[in-house]
Amino acid sequence: MLACGATALALVLAPVAAAAQPADPSPAPPAADDTAVPQVLDVSDASCAQDADRVIEDAPWTHGALGLDEAHALARGEGVTVAVLASGLDAGTPALEGAVTGGATDEDCRGYGTFLAGVVAARPRPDSGFVGVAPAARIVGVATGDPRTGEVTAAGLAASLRSAAESGARVAVVGTAVTEGSAELSEAASAAEEAGVLVVAPASVWSGDGARPGHPARESTVLSVASHSPDGRPVVQEVLLVPGEAEPARVDLIAPGSQVLGIGPGGEGHRTGQGDGVAAAFAAGTAALLLSREPGLTPRLLRERLVATAYPSALGPADPVTGSGRIDPVGAMVAAPGGPGEAVEGSEFVPDPSDRGSMESLPVLLTAGGAVLLLALAAVARPVLAGGRARGWRPARTGGRDGRRD
Repeated sequence: MLACGATALALVLAPVAAAAQPADPSPAPPAADDTAVPQVLDVSDASCAQDADRVIEDAPWTHGALGLDEAHALARGEGVTVAVLASGLDAGTPALEGAVTGGATDEDCRGYGTFLAGVVAARPRPDSGFVGVAPAARIVGVATGDPRTGEVTAAGLAASLRSAAESGARVAVVGTAVTEGSAELSEAASAAEEAGVLVVAPASVWSGDGARPGHPARESTVLSVASHSPDGRPVVQEVLLVPGEAEPARVDLIAPGSQVLGIGPGGEGHRTGQGDGVAAAFAAGTAALLLSREPGLTPRLLRERLVATAYPSALGPADPVTGSGRIDPVGAMVAAPGGPGEAVEGSEFVPDPSDRGSMESLPVLLTAGGAVLLLALAAVARPVLAGGRARGWRPARTGGRDGRRD
């Protein structure tokens, strides 16, 4: 079945109308105005995305939420290549200068591949607050789907995964998922892991019926990522069931995927995007940071580390909507010893996620606080109950220490 690169992924590279730090607890997509960045057109339109010329100077909300200043003090993605599977990639975009080592296309009509590559590895630019998660990582493009519409098939996606496995990349981010998998796609995902490539894919895909579980994210060898908004809430809040089955979609963790600032083809200007594919790009960038510090991590160990160190979901790792929780780049890197250029075999560790930028701390704190309160009440109640039994449950006298009223 075809999946559309724009609507199927709920990607909206929309005009940027204000500074990137949202304050509304229930944010809506950025408003459009005539002076802002041009909007990417629907797939029914044959035109391509226009150049963007507006540059946002402030750091976007995702920068603080992920703790990128702290993360970049530990690693910047040096020595790691990330494959971006999308319909196009503009290597001439200034923020990707020197980052793209292969696979660039003549144009990126949809603007999507360039946007994802920027989320992963955009270089710092003058007067711009945006920078990629792993700004020293390299990017290789893998053309996937129709360059004009973004439509992709399971067979086409399988072929792209095979190309990514042969590209020298250590991480591959799937930009466009499909609603129906295939044996060929499953085999390609497994082969990529065997080749040493961590495949990161969107947990859901948008179709005419709304959000549906995506492929290849259903494969256990793939890191499945869902999106959250600036206030930390999952964008898709209902449990997505596989059609015809009672099994929910696989979600390993969540990452930013709403009102995300990024770059586009053809200039310095910024755009905004959303969707699980964007969230997957943030996870892919985080994987590049971790691999930069610990090159010896296998795809399985890498996936397990990212999941285990996620800032925890209120309902625990089995949460069918948020998985193990919100991705934590700093927590993943400090969970085990290692430094740039040091190959670490990888071993068991006790996850200790950093608290920087947590967007789910409130429900977790409320849960923890409730547990502490229950323990305190139990401690107080124990002597009270003992005294009651000793008195045969007669009312106690009030007064001073000697039993007399003051």
